[in-house]
Parts: sequence; C-alpha cells; structure tokens
Amino acid sequence: MGDLEAWGEAGKRYEIHEETLSCFTKLDELGTKPFQDGSLTPEEVRAQILRVSEVIGGLPDFEGSERQFLVPSQSGNEEGVPVSVYKPKDLSSVPAIWIYFHGGGLVICSRNTHSTMLKILARRARCIVVNVDYRLAPEHKAPAAFDDCRDVSRWVLRNKVLLGGHADSSVGVGGDSCGGHLAASITHDVTDLTFQILVYPLTDLTLSSKSAKEFEDTPGFNNARMKWYMGHFLANEGQKTDPVVSPYHRPSFTGLPPALCIMAQLDPLRDDGLAYSKKLKDAGVPTDVLVVKGAPHMFYQMPAHFQQLNKEAYKKTVDFIQQFQQE
Repeated sequence: MGDLEAWGEAGKRYEIHEETLSCFTKLDELGTKPFQDGSLTPEEVRAQILRVSEVIGGLPDFEGSERQFLVPSQSGNEEGVPVSVYKPKDLSSVPAIWIYFHGGGLVICSRNTHSTMLKILARRARCIVVNVDYRLAPEHKAPAAFDDCRDVSRWVLRNKVLLGGHADSSVGVGGDSCGGHLAASITHDVTDLTFQILVYPLTDLTLSSKSAKEFEDTPGFNNARMKWYMGHFLANEGQKTDPVVSPYHRPSFTGLPPALCIMAQLDPLRDDGLAYSKKLKDAGVPTDVLVVKGAPHMFYQMPAHFQQLNKEAYKKTVDFIQQFQQE
C-alpha cells in the first residue's frame, strides 16, 4: 500500500505526502491485515490497531498527572464509563477542559490508542484533557456510545474542580472520525459546552459525498471499511439518517459552540466535514476549517510518524483551545 500505484486515480489527482506513503509501508511491514472483508473479528482488529498505535503513534514526553475515573451512567451502562484525565504540570491559571472521544468506527480503538496524541496536546495547550472509553459495538449498538459520551460531558460540566480545573473553566468536546461524529452529536444535546473540535468527523452516514466516492477503494480507510464499521454499530438501516446518530441531518445548528474542523485531504470523510462546517457557518456558528493537503485519514492520532503533516493541525488545535482559557 505504500506506493502511488495503490492510490489509483487519486494518486494522479493529488500530491500524496511522503509521510502518507511511508506510513502505509510501515503498516505493511508490521503485517497489518485488511479487515473490511470480514476476515478478522472486532477483537482481532482491536489488538491490531493497539499495536499500530504503539509503534506508529509513539510515546509522549509528558510531565503531569494522569487520573482514572468511572463516570456514573444515566443511560443503562451499569459498569459506568471509564475516563483518563491528563493534567500537565504547566497548566493555565483557568484551564480549558477538553473531552475527547476517540475514533475507530465505534468498534475499535480505546483510550490507549489515542493517549499519546492527547498528552502532547494537553501539554502544548496547557489544558486538561478527558480521554473517554465509551462502549463499543457490536457488543453495544448505537446509540450506546452516544449515551456514554453525553453522560461524560454532563459529568465533567458538574465536576470541573474535581478534575483539576477551575469553577470558571470552559468545557469543550472533540474527537476524530467517529469520535468527531460523537462530539458533533453531543453539542446538539449538551447546551453548556463552550467549544468543539472535530477531526475528519463522520457526520452523514449515507456516504453520499463526492470524496466518499473518490476514495472508495484507496489504501487504509475507505468506503468498504466504513461499511464494515456501520454493519457492526448500527442497530438498523434507518439510523443512517437519524439525526441523533447522523448529526448532519439535525434540523437546526443555531446556538452551537464555536468549532474547529480539521479534515484530511485524502479521506472519504473530507466532504462530510466540509458540508457539516458549512451548516455551522450558515447558522452563525464561528467555525474555522483546515484541510491538510496530502494527508490520509488517521494522520492526526499518529504524531510520531506524521510530524510534518501534524504541524499546522496541532498548532490550530492548541491556538483554538487557548482562546477558551486564561493563561
């Protein structure tokens, strides 16, 4: 997968960054297997992506504290929702608290696969980050993950000081891929949130955008893989246009918190993110948009490898968060 030929027409149309090509070479060297054909179980895919995150994601240089909490559920999750809270040693006087929902199609990934990226951003932004382990499918179909993330968001808003913040701390949500999907949905229901950061979010489950067709068969994340995820997390086909699960179809975007939307140019979800951003802007929501050229889906959560491609994306993230805290 680490060559231009594997990208077909997209490889001729776009300038694919060297970090993108070399990432897929590394994935080949690690022996990662495609799974959208059903050859791997969700448990096997979870083990594979954890190994990838450890090798390609890297380990952070983090000075600060990490605390674990079990958030009580109001939505039928008897075990509660596990979260990790990262508080850097060098913290703003009134830090923002950023609740992050990891990607992975609501089927794979965890707090552990995204911890490196979040500790880096917590340190650079001098903010507190809450890393959420919501329930995964197919064990728990939608809207279980949405319910967990909504419960965590409300719990954080009530417990800012407990988490190391300030009573006046701003609270925002964010996520990548289906984590961005979760964050976008939560902002419609939890009205006290101050900001949102959506990284290549899945906002329209119909997969009808131009980029979904353009990158239908490209390496890594593509339509077949997205359909594999949806086959596991959807309870029924009607959820593809259900506003609770597919936030692009929400009837109103008025009054939502300011947004930063970051998209990868070489991503089937690119145009979904752009269309959702337009809805935010049309509703008067302050919205900043960045499309990272030459980048694939997944670049954001792999900081050790995508060092060049993440420069602008991480700077945008840090600058955006710092608007909502007092230094």
